[in-house]
Amino acid sequence: MHDTLRALRALQELDQEIFALREELRRLPEERAKRRQAIDTTIAALQTARVRDADLRARIKEIEDHTTIQRQRQRKVESEAMNSRSDVALMAAFQHQAKTLKRSISKAEEEGLGLVEEAEGVTAEMERLQAEVTEAEEVFAEFSGNVEAEMAAARGRLDELESERAGRMSDDVGPESLELYERLLAAREGVALAELDGRICQGCYMEVPSNLYVRAARGTSLTQCPSCDRIFYIRAD
Repeated sequence: MHDTLRALRALQELDQEIFALREELRRLPEERAKRRQAIDTTIAALQTARVRDADLRARIKEIEDHTTIQRQRQRKVESEAMNSRSDVALMAAFQHQAKTLKRSISKAEEEGLGLVEEAEGVTAEMERLQAEVTEAEEVFAEFSGNVEAEMAAARGRLDELESERAGRMSDDVGPESLELYERLLAAREGVALAELDGRICQGCYMEVPSNLYVRAARGTSLTQCPSCDRIFYIRAD
């Protein structure tokens, strides 16, 4: 088993870097997607603000047009009231109609002022969101370029390591031992082996029983940590 452990340790030297590179190739696109999603969320908020701004502007225009017509009617009614002073009942009717129009105009103008204030707030929010999007897009473009460069470098290095790993595969490692190693490699984030220093596992820092240390020292079979399952090796002095 000593030859098997030497062969596995030779693989472990490469596999730790291989695992780290694969993790980087997984993490970088996720980070880029996360940043893209954040920008898209801001863009959606900007679009919502634009729709609200358009609705407010349209409603303000409707109120302005309506009050213009109402003022024209008010002036006409007031003129008719002046011309009907000889008929008290008719003049009173015209005056009542004029007052009703005036109240309606005042109410519409009050609503319009409120909408104008809201529209100003929406405009300010649109400007803020647009500035945020512009800045974020510039930062994202630079970040995305860096991601592509880093991923290209990682892929190149990974190809080199996997080629070297294939060259380090040894007949000293049987199918069962290799299967165990590969399973632990995936389960323990790229570290399938752990040094046993004294009776302390250097993978999880748990103390192991004396008989387990003796078995690992003899090297007649692969010995695993009862806590983290990693395969033990004892460094030669």
